[in-house]
Amino acid sequence: MNLQLERELFQRFLRKEKVDRFLWMLESPKRRNKIFDDLRDIRYFDEESCKELTNQEKSPATIIDRLKNLGVKNVVYIISDDDDYDGTEQSLEPFIKAQLWHTEEVLGYCSKSKVGFFKNHEGWFYILSNNR
Repeated sequence: MNLQLERELFQRFLRKEKVDRFLWMLESPKRRNKIFDDLRDIRYFDEESCKELTNQEKSPATIIDRLKNLGVKNVVYIISDDDDYDGTEQSLEPFIKAQLWHTEEVLGYCSKSKVGFFKNHEGWFYILSNNR
């Protein structure tokens, strides 16, 4: 786990009044497992930083292109409900193509571009960026 990156992601994209709650949840493995119980939709995210992709926009090729156009490099840090991926760095393209849609809840973040993404259990997908 890279708590520094996780803190940065939450501080950058969550509503300011909710950041402390999620940072507190990160501190304990027991509480960490409950992050996605609360983060099942975007109500805790800063509305200005979320861009929903719908329908054909959610194809892996389109997602990869959008993220790369925003400066996302090859490696993204993952927070996920799937223990195999939670707290790991993944190559962007293989993860999006092979794993994204097989993972219920996932947050990805590129520390170089300061751009992220969020996919929830219902298949909603959002690009997280303050660079609009």
